This record gives sequence, C-alpha cells and structure tokens, in this order.
Amino acid sequence: MRTFYQGLVFLGAIFFISHLSMAESRDEEQPVRMMIIDDDIGMLRKMVLRDGSYQNPWLKITDPDGGLELIYALREPKIKVLGITCSMGCSTTDVCMASAKKILELTARTDVPLYRGANSPDDLGKPTEAAKFIIETVMGNPGKVEIITTAPLTNIATAMMLEPRLSSNWKMLHFATGEFWGALGEESDGMMFSKLSGYQDMNINVDVKATRYVLENAGEKIIIYPNELMDEAFLTRAHLKELRRSRTALAKWVVDETCLFNAITGIVMKGMPLHGVIPLAVAVEPELAEHPNELRFTLADKGRYGYVFALSNDQRIPLHPVYLRLRNAQAIENQLVERCK
Repeated sequence: MRTFYQGLVFLGAIFFISHLSMAESRDEEQPVRMMIIDDDIGMLRKMVLRDGSYQNPWLKITDPDGGLELIYALREPKIKVLGITCSMGCSTTDVCMASAKKILELTARTDVPLYRGANSPDDLGKPTEAAKFIIETVMGNPGKVEIITTAPLTNIATAMMLEPRLSSNWKMLHFATGEFWGALGEESDGMMFSKLSGYQDMNINVDVKATRYVLENAGEKIIIYPNELMDEAFLTRAHLKELRRSRTALAKWVVDETCLFNAITGIVMKGMPLHGVIPLAVAVEPELAEHPNELRFTLADKGRYGYVFALSNDQRIPLHPVYLRLRNAQAIENQLVERCK
C-alpha cells in the first residue's frame, strides 16, 4: 500500500511539472511587448497654476489624461515600458517631467527611466535626451520597439530627423492625435470645444511642422487614434467615488488631480474623456475597438481652429489604419480604475 501511495505522489509530481512547463511555454509564445511612452502629462495642479497650458499660459487648468495613460501603461502586464519621454503640450515640459516622476513614485516604478524632450517647437531637430533615447532604443532593438505618442510630435520628428532609418526600425508608431472635423460623420469632443472656444487640438497644433514631418516620413508602420475615438470612454463621478473608497496614496492623488477637470467636462459629458488612455488600451488589446478603417489624409488649415485631418484621394499618400469606434469602453474604464487603486 505504501508503494502504491508513493507511486501516486510520483505521478502527481510529474503531472504538476508538465502543466507548469506548458504554462511557461505559453508565456514564451506571448512575449511582453516593448514600448516607449511619449507624453505631455498635465498634472500637479500647483505647477499648472504657475505655468498654465502651454498654448495658453493664462489657462490654469489642463487635461490630466496623460497621467492616467501612464498609470495604465505602468500596470499593464502585457507591455514593458522601456522609458518615458516628455515634452510641452498640456503644460510646460517642467510640469510633464514632474508629473511623470510623481507617478513613477506612486506606482513604485522608479525603475522606468524618464527623459526630457522638447521645451518648445524651437527644439525640433535638436538632440534632446528624449530624442537620443528613442534613437538608441529603437536602433538597438530593430523591429521590436513600439512607440505610443500622445503628445505634440516634436520628440518623434526630432528623432526621425537625427536618424532617418528610425521609422523602418520601429515595430509600430501609435499616433494618438488629430481631428477629422466631422468628415467621418461625427463631432468629437475636441471639435465641440473648438467651436465653443477656438481651442485647437494640441498634439497637432503645438508643433504643426513636426506633425507634418512625421506624417510625410513615417512610412507605413503607423496607426492613427484620432479624437473621434479618444472621447468614447470616461472617468466619471462614480469612478472617483470608488477611488476615494480605496484609500491608497495613488487613488487619492488621482482623485485630487482629476476632480476639477472632471467637474467641468461633466457638465456636458459623462465625465472626463480618457483621451490618451484609449489608444494605449487599444494598442495592447485591439479587440477593445472596432476594426480600423484604412484612410488617406493630409493636414488642412481651419483658420482659428487650427490644423485638422482632411481625407484625400491622392494615391501617393499611404493608407493608414485609423481606429474610429470603441467596442468595449466599459472594459477600459474598469481597468483604469483598478490600476489607479
């Protein structure tokens, strides 16, 4: 009988080891994706009160979506954040750097390097530490590194200018910006606010020259996430209440930093649009959105409303995948709230 039980234990051990090996094999089949996050985080309200919005320093409030995007990325198990590159946009580069540093501390991810990029469009083409990091990382890992940019494109364009082979060596550029201005059958929140205030899409209009350079030189390995997609998921008052109940330092900070913007946007919408969180979530899990459209487009000048995307029939312009609709906004919202706790 003793020998019988020993045999069962032996067989059980073999079964356990074989299943463990199979699980490890499955993990090896799904390697973690390597990403660079290029952002213009506009959090830290006291600094924003000092510096204001980059385009309009008198405007003492900014969209804090970039910080939420960074939290989402840092707690996403399917990606490895190789580094964060900062630029002006929502506010100054000083604000972006300080906000990113605070988030790295609150998420216990100070292992992720942070690089200062452009302070203004005048830095286009200059070898900032952000541009040099992008070049070294992409060229050192050809075909493996993805870049997600939810900021003005100065850092990306600069890196491309300094290293013309860059776009053929990145795995993909996830380009989260732009506005089709109703040409696709709907008005985004960006278009609505522009009509009310004359406010322009920042990621294009802070540095139009950089935007144009990227569009004309990035080649085919680029995916577009325009404003029409980025206003389909929200951080609501109910979400803020849930975060307050969690009582963690990160959750408290997120509530403090987003409550004012949430209250303002909540007057006309469900809450604060998640903007930069959405392209990151869809880049990681494409099934969260409907299949992208293949579109040709250029930049068009809308006068006081700035530059927008305009559809084009010019066959010389490459087709790019453009995500336009979410399939599961609630999943993105729920995942974000959990990662902010």
